[in-house]
Amino acid sequence: MQPGLTNRLTKYLRVTQQLIEENRDAVSSKELGDYTGINPVQVRRDLNAIGFSGTRGVGYQAYDLVEAVRSILGLKQTYNIALVGAGNLGSAIASSTMLPKRGFVIHDVFDNDPEKIGRTVGNVVVKHIDELKRSVKEADEIIGIIATPSSSAQQVADLMVDAGIKVILNYTDVLLHVPPDVDVHRIDPTAQLMHTLYYLTQVGEAS
Repeated sequence: MQPGLTNRLTKYLRVTQQLIEENRDAVSSKELGDYTGINPVQVRRDLNAIGFSGTRGVGYQAYDLVEAVRSILGLKQTYNIALVGAGNLGSAIASSTMLPKRGFVIHDVFDNDPEKIGRTVGNVVVKHIDELKRSVKEADEIIGIIATPSSSAQQVADLMVDAGIKVILNYTDVLLHVPPDVDVHRIDPTAQLMHTLYYLTQVGEAS
């Protein structure tokens, strides 16, 4: 599947799930376009490309659309996550109610701070970072989240790689060095803000 299509499908999925939470049963290509910034014609082409069609005057059945897109993106199962960092950011991630609805479960939280170990964040008791490798092996945690201070990020990434984690979400500003078979995604809120500011600047110049 083309990366561009995958990215757009992910956006359609997120919007449709949010609408379902607002008790919506159907969603139109125009609504998907309005919420994602994607031309409705492109929306229809994308959904047709995965074999999903709507009803004129009604739109797309929201639940069916979510199931279809999740299946295409390989999100039919539940994915366990190992989260390292039990500070403010890590606690907020672990307490999120959105992740389970998307098929992601914070299975374990790790830290090396004695004051945090044994505390509960979300519904998970914080473990010592030394338990990471054993926990990953037992729980089949294939996704790792780094929510530590930047100074610890590379060390944590090394531990995750050694434990067999193949996908890492990095919430720090550090460029991690990992083997080629490990997929790292840097979560950078400032990048999205810069994109938004650029868009607002272009709109302002055009008006």
